[in-house]
Amino acid sequence: MSLLIKRLGGAQLFTSRLNYLHDSGILYVGDEQAFLTVFQFHYAGRPALSAARSHFYIPSQFNTSVSGIPGNDDGGAMGSFAVLNMMGLFPVHGQDVYLITPPFFKEISIRNSVTGAVATIRNLNFDPTYKAIYIQSATRDGKPWTKNWIGHDFFNQGGVLELELGLTESAWGTQNEDLPPSMSHY
Repeated sequence: MSLLIKRLGGAQLFTSRLNYLHDSGILYVGDEQAFLTVFQFHYAGRPALSAARSHFYIPSQFNTSVSGIPGNDDGGAMGSFAVLNMMGLFPVHGQDVYLITPPFFKEISIRNSVTGAVATIRNLNFDPTYKAIYIQSATRDGKPWTKNWIGHDFFNQGGVLELELGLTESAWGTQNEDLPPSMSHY
């Protein structure tokens, strides 16, 4: 991803192009290859934009209406996309990386059926109107967490990830050391 961002002109231009993809109508989120594009802002140091896109697509495209699951859910991809978005942890395929956005609930817990460990994600300042959807700061087990992603160890070991939410984009998760891992670096 780092090399892709560099080849496309850097983080600012990459973000601009990604926004265009979402705003232009070119992208159809009811097709599986669109899923990661909702969260690619994390790699450019703009996790708040991923949160905004996630909170747009759910509920506009995924809801309880007759057409509330876009595309074809024959393999469960659409339903999984909705659930993962609402949990606030989007997995990057084939990697030990879960991109963090605020869950759609005040708190969620996931129990590991093998280890018994419980991973809890808690939104501080939770806003049920979904206006305060931007992470201002985070802690993992009481210690500051600046990375905009988390690894699978969170589910194996359990723990608490607390996300303080606010109305505007913050500097949380934006520094180079906070970005998801990439095979290349720029």
